[in-house]
Amino acid sequence: MTNLVVSILLIASWERFDDAGKIAANLRRFNPQAMTCATWCFPLGTRLHVRDAHNHLLCDVVVTDRPARRFTNRIDLSPAAFSKLNGLEMGVCTVEVSLF
Repeated sequence: MTNLVVSILLIASWERFDDAGKIAANLRRFNPQAMTCATWCFPLGTRLHVRDAHNHLLCDVVVTDRPARRFTNRIDLSPAAFSKLNGLEMGVCTVEVSLF
């Protein structure tokens, strides 16, 4: 039996600091310093490896919320997670996402 590792390419952006303290889909408050994300591609509570497609920097996040729009090719990272991949001055980037 072999282990199958599947990854998908998504467009990543980061959630605003204005959302700090708001209740997320997992019924907990959003913390911009936590390594979390919002996406429709994976169930809540899923742990993901997120790697920038250009500079290959990696971070691990947990799905805690759903984005406002139901795009299937997007992932909204917390500011802490996005800053591990790129600076916050960069609005979006392409990332490779795989299960943890």
